[in-house]
Amino acid sequence: MGSDETFDVDLDAEKIFFDQRWLSRADLAGMLAQRLASMDYNIGRLSLAVEHLDRTLKSAENFSVRLTKETADQLRETARRAGLPPGAMIREAVVSYLVGVALSKLG
Repeated sequence: MGSDETFDVDLDAEKIFFDQRWLSRADLAGMLAQRLASMDYNIGRLSLAVEHLDRTLKSAENFSVRLTKETADQLRETARRAGLPPGAMIREAVVSYLVGVALSKLG
């Protein structure tokens, strides 16, 4: 595995998708401690996951968005139906918009 491996990160829950499950920093630290205690030094990918989560969370930026009550209510309801936090819905909307802008510049 190369050091350029990436992992999915849930910014709202502050978790990383590793070994087919979502893990927190504490989960990863526990796994590291357990492996080292059992003298299992095969920790390369696990170490990369810890570093990736830490780097991603430290580099994440916050933006403040003001919405009317009606728009905020609609956002919360749409997010609830999708099983996502409102922040995740906003991130998806921003990414979709930026992709649309980039595609419109190509054509």
